[in-house]
Amino acid sequence: MKILGLDISSSKIGIALLDSDEIVISEVLKFKTSMSLEERAEIFEQRMRQINEQHVVYDVFVEQPAMMFKGGKTTAFTMATLQRFNGMCCYVVNIVFEMEAELINPISARSALDIKVPRGIPSKEKKNFIIERMSERFGEEFSYNMTRQGNPQPGTDDRADALVVALAGPLLLDEE
Repeated sequence: MKILGLDISSSKIGIALLDSDEIVISEVLKFKTSMSLEERAEIFEQRMRQINEQHVVYDVFVEQPAMMFKGGKTTAFTMATLQRFNGMCCYVVNIVFEMEAELINPISARSALDIKVPRGIPSKEKKNFIIERMSERFGEEFSYNMTRQGNPQPGTDDRADALVVALAGPLLLDEE
């Protein structure tokens, strides 16, 4: 039973495909800022079709897009763009895999995996915390490179979030 987890943002998409608790795919699709959302959705669709041709996907889980403003960082335009692109990607999932994607709240996903992010830590540290938890869980299966400044390579947090969604999705469905 292969489970697909997606962490969708308008600039990149974290993709995780798990077979039981083993990583089959852990990658990030990065988009050029000059691309329209439709062009980005087309690239996403091509990748989903490749995955569908090579694997039998049992379920697809997508991290729910942000629904609230975050202290001056998120504008209404940004939130509208994220919601729109998330909808486009969920539609692609429906067409390619012939199933609806299940939206997963990121806080619920971390809670289901007993990942307790310490309160009050900066956003960057929160991302590193999740990366470390996935690295501990998967070891060499979840490898990543560091930048010259000693930080995980950009996109590593999206890969980690996609893994969290893929792992937690079935657990959260069982609770319903």
